[in-house]
Amino acid sequence: MGLSVICGLVNSIVVLLIGGQLYTLPAFIGWFFLVNIIAFISVLCLLRYYQYKKYWVTFSMGIVPLIANLSLELVIYRILESHVWTTYYVPAIFFYLGANILFALSLLLSNSRKSFWLKMTGIFSLIICLILLLPFIWHILYPTTPINSTLEKVAQWTQIAGALIPVLFIMQFITEIKLLNTEKTHIPIRKPIKNILGFAAIIAFICTITFGVIIASACGTTLYWQKYNAEQSKQLITLAGGPKVFFDSKKDSLHYLLIKPQDYDPRKKYPLVVCLPYANYEASAAEVLSTDIYRKAYPAFIFVPYCLEGTGWGGIPGVHDRDSLACEAISALKDTAIDVNRRYVTGVSRGAYGAWRFICTHPDMFAAAIPVSGGGDTTLAPKAVHIAIWAFHGAKDKNVPVSGSRDMIAAIKKAGGNPKYTEFPDDGHNIWDQVTKTPGLWDWLFSQKRN
Repeated sequence: MGLSVICGLVNSIVVLLIGGQLYTLPAFIGWFFLVNIIAFISVLCLLRYYQYKKYWVTFSMGIVPLIANLSLELVIYRILESHVWTTYYVPAIFFYLGANILFALSLLLSNSRKSFWLKMTGIFSLIICLILLLPFIWHILYPTTPINSTLEKVAQWTQIAGALIPVLFIMQFITEIKLLNTEKTHIPIRKPIKNILGFAAIIAFICTITFGVIIASACGTTLYWQKYNAEQSKQLITLAGGPKVFFDSKKDSLHYLLIKPQDYDPRKKYPLVVCLPYANYEASAAEVLSTDIYRKAYPAFIFVPYCLEGTGWGGIPGVHDRDSLACEAISALKDTAIDVNRRYVTGVSRGAYGAWRFICTHPDMFAAAIPVSGGGDTTLAPKAVHIAIWAFHGAKDKNVPVSGSRDMIAAIKKAGGNPKYTEFPDDGHNIWDQVTKTPGLWDWLFSQKRN
């Protein structure tokens, strides 16, 4: 139970700090199995306790959340490893929360409520589950409302509180032990079993500390890069002279940055590079192309639309698409120095999904695209056969399956296109550094022109 508290707190605090990026950390799978093994053993101990005390209703209801938790963790594992079973995630969450609500009610309404600490566990667990359930339902019904970020933080803090539930069980067992000591009850324990349990406890403690330190260290690295990316975004905003806003006919708005070429001359024509961010204004290509050396070598307009939380640029299930709005904003740019025949689009991860979507749904708008670690709709691929494409992906990508790029490239080739594709066999999702070092990449991009 003590290890369950440690694992729960570490897991919940890391989620609070870096959100869903926890699931992309290289060490997460090992941590994932450790946490679930400890939780599984803890629940088995509790079930044995309920059986011994003849709390049959609580015992029966305790089996349901055990099954629900195993189901949810299996779904999460399949999503992380193979990117399948995504449609089962929402039902698994409802099953998990519903099962835990029933279990909490059993602690409150059955004969186990006679125990003070078990009753407190029921009350606390019920409150935790209800608080987690309401934001989850709200997010499903209203996926793009601004309040979702606040509700997400509420849910994350609630999970931290929920990690303390085993403390109440610990208090129950301490009470039981004191009662046994008072009654001078002696319960013999066979030495081999005691030695096995002691050895298992030591191994579990060492593993918890080891993996906990690894996860905490990876979280620190992620926070460093988040801070770095935030600083880069600030520099982009400064270069652009602040964000601008585009309103469509429905009064839907899109904030964006437009960075002019270095030594801008309105009498000349410059290409436009659309850099689709994976979050906020965090666009890897924009960070590179906005440096002095690249601005001098490749003078161009740089367009970066703002990526609202919970939104994307198309192609990702369950994410609100803003691709049409972004393309309208690009078409509405009034600077006559923009060469409309040399508009390019690029993006990493979520931005790469957008890059594929943009060239498939607006093929007459772009001359070239560089999607990195993304994927698209292969049924739309034939529309992009006349666009110059150079796609990149890591073969060991756990975030976005490499099949996303492979399938799009194959579909475009089948339709008569001639896209370029570079795959890094030993790399995963974070391949941007290797992409920027690809010889001739930027020369290739800026030489493209739409006929």
